[in-house]
Amino acid sequence: MNPLLGKASKKILIFGSSSLLGQGLIKDLSKANHIICIDKKIKNNQGKKNIFNYKCDVNNYSKLNKIKDKIKKKFKHIDIIINLIVEQNYSTFERQSYKKFNDSLKTNVGSVFLVTKLFYKILKKSRNPQIINLSSIYGVVSGDPKIYPTSKVTSDVYAASKGAIIQLTKYYAVHLSKYKIRVNCVSPGGIYNFQNKTLVKNYSKKVPMKRMAKMEEITGGIKFLLSDKCNYINGHNLIIDGGFTSW
Repeated sequence: MNPLLGKASKKILIFGSSSLLGQGLIKDLSKANHIICIDKKIKNNQGKKNIFNYKCDVNNYSKLNKIKDKIKKKFKHIDIIINLIVEQNYSTFERQSYKKFNDSLKTNVGSVFLVTKLFYKILKKSRNPQIINLSSIYGVVSGDPKIYPTSKVTSDVYAASKGAIIQLTKYYAVHLSKYKIRVNCVSPGGIYNFQNKTLVKNYSKKVPMKRMAKMEEITGGIKFLLSDKCNYINGHNLIIDGGFTSW
């Protein structure tokens, strides 16, 4: 019995699995499902037999295509894709370079296209295929530089790429519906992870709930969208921010 996603065990493909959010999802979803992890950094997932790791930079088309063929041969189909790939870019507008701008766009936005393009054919074989993309509140509103006590502010390209992911999600929700594939995305607010105390204080002041998110509150939103009870939700951007974007 799969208490989160229905009775049958699901084959879940997670890109960016080594991230904080990825590790949280693996912990929750691996209890009753097969988890396939793809990332350029692979973490030890306690040697569980139902967790399968593939090391790959998503920008490496040739290698990713070969991994896709291996997954197709081993699993026949996949049920869910969760795309958590993100490249942080902390350059201010004044210091941003054209190369770094394009590199970040390629990773953050190009990965959504590439993953969808390469894997939709084995995804559509599922009885209830789904894609979850990761955006951010900064794809909805501009980051406030007053929050950040260091030079690590949210950059123009990070905001642009996260906004693009929301629009790609809507586009794919429409154009992949003929394959019964639903596509949604999640836009989290700041997740508490023992950051600089000044940052936590400044950020919390901007949130009506006066705190940062707990990691399980974000993974909970993702699991909500994956639930069989949400089969009519498609093309949606689920904002989980404690009210940050409501001002």
